[in-house]
Amino acid sequence: MTRTAGRPRPLQPGARSPWCPGLLGMACLLATLPDAQAQAQAPAQAQTAPATPARQTVVIEGRGDDAASRRQQAVGATTVIGRDALDEAGDHSLLDVLQRVPGVGIDGDAPRLLGMGAGYTQILLNGEPAPPGFSLEQLAPADIERIEIVKGPTAEFGGAAGTINVILRSPPNLRQRELRGAVGWRTVRPQGSVSGHWGDRFGDVGLFLPVSLYSWANGADLDVQRSSTPAGGTATRQRVTGRDQWLGGGINIAPRAEWKANTTDTLQAQLFLQRNHHHNRGWRSTEALDGPAPALASDASRSDGSWQLLRSQLQWVRKQPDGSRLELKASAEAARWTNAGSAQGIAPDGTAGSLRENDALHRDRKALVGARWRLPLGEAHTLNAGVDVDQRARRELNRRFIDGTEQVTSATGVPLAVDIHHAVAFVQDEWALSERATLLAGLRAEQHRLWLQGAGDVVRSNWQLLSPNLQWRQALDARGRDVLRLAVARSQRTPDVGLLLPRYNLNGGYVATETNTPIAADSAGNPALQPERLWTADLRLERTLAGGGVLSAGLSHRQVHDLIRRRIALETVAEASAPRWVSRPVNLSSARSSAFDLELKGSAPQLLGALWPQAPKALQLRASASWFRSSVEQIDDPDARLDGQPPWQTTLGADWQGPVPGISAGATWTMTPGFRTRQTDTQQVWRGRSSRLDAHLQWRIDRQRSLRLAVNNALAPDSLSSNAITGSDGSGAASSTRRSSVPQFTASVQWRL
Repeated sequence: MTRTAGRPRPLQPGARSPWCPGLLGMACLLATLPDAQAQAQAPAQAQTAPATPARQTVVIEGRGDDAASRRQQAVGATTVIGRDALDEAGDHSLLDVLQRVPGVGIDGDAPRLLGMGAGYTQILLNGEPAPPGFSLEQLAPADIERIEIVKGPTAEFGGAAGTINVILRSPPNLRQRELRGAVGWRTVRPQGSVSGHWGDRFGDVGLFLPVSLYSWANGADLDVQRSSTPAGGTATRQRVTGRDQWLGGGINIAPRAEWKANTTDTLQAQLFLQRNHHHNRGWRSTEALDGPAPALASDASRSDGSWQLLRSQLQWVRKQPDGSRLELKASAEAARWTNAGSAQGIAPDGTAGSLRENDALHRDRKALVGARWRLPLGEAHTLNAGVDVDQRARRELNRRFIDGTEQVTSATGVPLAVDIHHAVAFVQDEWALSERATLLAGLRAEQHRLWLQGAGDVVRSNWQLLSPNLQWRQALDARGRDVLRLAVARSQRTPDVGLLLPRYNLNGGYVATETNTPIAADSAGNPALQPERLWTADLRLERTLAGGGVLSAGLSHRQVHDLIRRRIALETVAEASAPRWVSRPVNLSSARSSAFDLELKGSAPQLLGALWPQAPKALQLRASASWFRSSVEQIDDPDARLDGQPPWQTTLGADWQGPVPGISAGATWTMTPGFRTRQTDTQQVWRGRSSRLDAHLQWRIDRQRSLRLAVNNALAPDSLSSNAITGSDGSGAASSTRRSSVPQFTASVQWRL
């Protein structure tokens, strides 16, 4: 509940902020220096100024899309990136936008919060879970109204580490015509995009039609050193070199209509269509350094496929003058993924190896109905409640051929059928304890039922979880600029359907007639997998600086039960004539994860005024740092951390409005150190240091036109990794991988008609 803040008391000259804890004390003091200096100079100026008639000064503050106000007033730790900020940056990929957000890490093409893996971070599209196969990288920021980043679980959305909710654009209040185009180069061939946005309002009806076409081109060189020592056997060493190319393109269409039937009722309808295709190629050459010759000296592979998604959503909203709100919604979704590939190898003696072909078709259908109800109760309480029920059906058929003969096994050549029923109900009370304190108490009930059938027996799973959620917001000053937030909740991480399916994927580096190594293990699912259960606690102090700056510090902790980890073992499988090393997900044990993060952003005079008196006001600075610690109870090793969680990461950024009108520039640098992870008592992996530098220069020619030049991943460091496994019988295997990286250059133009 939003309340009118009381009038703040003026800060006395030289006085410190109401809170300046520990590591933040210096930054707080610097932030208050300009105000203190101004107040100290005010009396002297008043004495020397000539007498003039009294004048009344009116100050008008523009908040744009009010993203800063949303963050300041939120009970939970929330960051909102609004339409104005998306336009100002001019990015062409949603991942580029998230790359600059403090506390958000990017691993591959998946964002993560609190340094935890992508499975802990929930991705929503218009408040609903994104479908399998959906990629944020292929969603243009121009099609987005705002991005809501919630650090931590909530009664409405859940989310173990947090939620990233992407809201697509709505019909505008005024006529809108816009064209955008971009061309770039990363490797292999040029890539580009073009998009158009048309929006208008006809009386009570608003229409909006965005269309985007895009293409991508990427490639990387590969160098792998691998070794294997069987128990009582002879060690072998091999070197694999190769190159991969990823080419493709697609289209996004998201029309939306809105009808304001009267002063209280609004009906909204939206479609979202995404379709793309890919053409991937790969080449491998294997050289024996020690031991016998490899089965294949070289190998060439290709993969062609497509992905398409159609989602329709209908929503009715009734808003009453007393602040109550009722929302009913229904949506339907259909996704389809196809892939066809082949691989042909050459033996060391020059003869052709077997021709391996695969063909896959995956279909996904989903229907959802839901309701939201908001009801003010007196002056202090606001009740929020909601329910979502969805039914998902997934059908898969993976086919594999060797020299034209289809291989029918328990996972290939046999249809897989999965039906999922998911129901969620939540209720929460927002209680304004006082003008400064708000308590949010909620309860989330979740049920997940799964039915799976393949070549074997039918598998049924049923999970339930009752999740309490408690959030407290305390404003430490009358204007609410200094805020303390505390949250305690229970949540769960449901395993992806792909981990549950009993399908089996052979590692292409070893043919089915030979035993692979633990480093090059095959992969398989586990239908008996259970969800992870988590208890979470988050504490955050935040100060809103003048001009939209922010200074915050946060501490979070997660207690994980039934941790999901992959375990590698030697098995006899129907897909191969020789024993194979297989990686399967299992519920290993319990784990703990903690994080501490700092965020600071504002103008250069605010942050550096004491050290740099001439700092230009047009220079905006951003900085964040996060430290992570985790442990797995079953593994006695200081590096037994959660998969992919680094020990720390940092982001530095600057945005500058040049002296020439319309000229602006910006740069962002992120850094993650190298680290080792002990996955099990016998398995460990290492990831090398990674850094990324993005920069752009933008010229706003006039109010309608702008030109932007950008370089992403300017440093382009190679990606380094290694992994090793040892057995109790003295066996072992290890590999190290170097993958090249290249920068991406883009030139784009925007024209508003």
